[in-house]
Amino acid sequence: MLDSRYTARELRVFVRSLINKGILLSIISSKTEKEILYHLDELGIEASFGAENGCLVSVRKKRYEFGTGSSIIKGDLLKISKKISVDIELLSEMEGERIKNYTKLPEHLIPLARMRRFSEPFIVSRGKIKEFTKELCSLGYAVWLGGGFYQISKGCSKGRAVRIIRQHIGGYAIGIGDSENDYDMLDECDYPVILNNDGSSKYRSFKGHGPEVWKWTVEKLLEEING
Repeated sequence: MLDSRYTARELRVFVRSLINKGILLSIISSKTEKEILYHLDELGIEASFGAENGCLVSVRKKRYEFGTGSSIIKGDLLKISKKISVDIELLSEMEGERIKNYTKLPEHLIPLARMRRFSEPFIVSRGKIKEFTKELCSLGYAVWLGGGFYQISKGCSKGRAVRIIRQHIGGYAIGIGDSENDYDMLDECDYPVILNNDGSSKYRSFKGHGPEVWKWTVEKLLEEING
């Protein structure tokens, strides 16, 4: 949904037109609650969401919190890093300039990205990721690559967030993702699509990314659904 400047403003009119037709938007993301609320404000709407890979779910004025606290996650990451002798970079400890250069995230959004309660995105050498992942999995964590960082969670998932939101809202669900971090979310949707994929996933795939492609995808799926 976001453009290269990390803004959703371009979709404001389109999203409002969907809501006027009774089509509701839910955001399921690895982003923090504060980041999601910022982008919802850009769109000028209130909506259900699953923040930090579904560890915090908000729907119909109800809140659900799952998962392991970020301080515990951080401790486990550092222990494994020391155990297998590999350097890692934690988002919470990266300098603002490093985050800006690595992610292209605007400076005003960096503090929001750091406001994590149930996750700790990190960077690790690709040559060590298999060993690192094996250690994390032995502790009960799930590991994905998404948004340039490795993402981990324990006791929550994007798929679980979708199930909770659907219990409150009902109806059919269109799911649009762009990385393997979205797979369990897409599994809970009636019409799942992956964007900018090389065709290796089991999901229907469209090329491109950004707000224009997101809008085109929604319009195409709605046209197919409605005949």
